[in-house]
Amino acid sequence: MTQVQALVMPLLASRHVELVELAYRREGPQTVLRFLVDTAIGITVQQCSELNQAISALLDEHDVMAGHRYSLEVASPGLDRPLKTGHDFERVIGRRVWVQTSEPVAGSHELVGVVASVGDTVVTIRLDRGDTVRVPLGAMVRARQEIAFHR
Repeated sequence: MTQVQALVMPLLASRHVELVELAYRREGPQTVLRFLVDTAIGITVQQCSELNQAISALLDEHDVMAGHRYSLEVASPGLDRPLKTGHDFERVIGRRVWVQTSEPVAGSHELVGVVASVGDTVVTIRLDRGDTVRVPLGAMVRARQEIAFHR
């Protein structure tokens, strides 16, 4: 997958598209090569379709998937995309997040609150109960934005 990623990254960068995740795995009877992509303002179905065609042509031209049968998918990571890096958390400053940690932070392995700030290795979260905690990125097992739907 490193070769595929190295080949596709310049194409994505030229279109100001971020690669959120690249996966190559068996799903039922087929193998899927899935690119989850996004931009600073979100990504449209049309953009995903155009990227699918461009990535497919690039992979075919360089024959990096020779001998492998696969289905190519290019999609948005969705509103509840995983938050993994400082850059991911910077995008959601001021929004509610759910974070699971490997070690207790403020007495809990699960935290819910609003991202107040992001440093190089730490995310500061204003918890729902009122206190503010600093959570090391390295201690996070999983994190995602909490999506609220209002009627």
